[in-house]
Amino acid sequence: MRSKLLIGILLIWLSGCASPEPSPDVSIEFAWAYRAGDYVRSKPTAYQDAVYVGGDDNQLHAVDAATGEPLWQYETADNVTSSPVVSEGTLFFDSWDGSIYALDAAQGELRWRYDTGGWVSASPLVEGGVLYVGSHDGFMYALHADDGERMWWYKTDGRIEGGAALAEGRLYFGSSDNYVYALDASTGALVWRSRTGGDIISTPAVAAGSVYVGSTDRKFYALDAATGQVQWTFEAGYAIEASPAITVGIVYFGSNDGRLYALRTLDGHLLWQHQTKEPIRSSPEVWGGLVFFGSDDGSVYGLDRQTGTEVWRYRTAGAIAAGPTVANGRLFVSSIDRRLHAFNLETP
Repeated sequence: MRSKLLIGILLIWLSGCASPEPSPDVSIEFAWAYRAGDYVRSKPTAYQDAVYVGGDDNQLHAVDAATGEPLWQYETADNVTSSPVVSEGTLFFDSWDGSIYALDAAQGELRWRYDTGGWVSASPLVEGGVLYVGSHDGFMYALHADDGERMWWYKTDGRIEGGAALAEGRLYFGSSDNYVYALDASTGALVWRSRTGGDIISTPAVAAGSVYVGSTDRKFYALDAATGQVQWTFEAGYAIEASPAITVGIVYFGSNDGRLYALRTLDGHLLWQHQTKEPIRSSPEVWGGLVFFGSDDGSVYGLDRQTGTEVWRYRTAGAIAAGPTVANGRLFVSSIDRRLHAFNLETP
């Protein structure tokens, strides 16, 4: 399947609508689809010539990014739904079996494993030789990336289902106890916590001194990164489970009301919204003039990021629960249709 995107000019594939301002065209060409043994609900991660993704078949899959051919699989004892991360040749991921894994990224051989006290669905974060990840046992863990030795842990009163963000020496994350936390990244000491009205399932985003995160109370929050004080809130139609993405002056996020929202980061003013047919649990991915995201309606969308105009859509055979990934000229999308889909992206 090959679609020519003429973003911002008269021809818009599918919608037939016009964008108000001209911009360069983009080509999106279907490349391949890799089939796993069960649902694929993990955000893909690309590194060198491979793309890595987890599956409900209990495996972490390494796939050739150019061809979609399998490179290797590593089996755990339960679902793998988090997004893996690669640092200095080591692949880190976790599983609902309660463990955090470190593998050789090239061969898939185990380097170390750390067991928590609950399911682990949060995507790990690696920075400065330290791995940060939360567990359904309520703890946020800081582990030495080279050997998995624990540096510190911090207990919340709920499950930690989303990932963490790191900025200016502070670690930001949410919990199902309805709080957003800011910890000292080196010691695990609490700096502040800010209460919302619902569970926090997504990963916060941090930019220009503010923390942005959604909650199941339907509200999207902008918090002062230094103090946790609420700067502004925006209310969606239903719970917000998707993680946000930020560009200069704009924050994008999806909601279970089926809308993707674009807000002004300064004050939360709504710039535009785009309606799909089902909830959006997929985090958006911004690439050039486009923002990509998936919906439970089975489609991955490409919108003009300034106007919200739909310029491209590709339908899979199942819901898209994880965010798409753009890397090295390719778009990777995982789906509950048990496949990882890949597209070539080209600009003139």
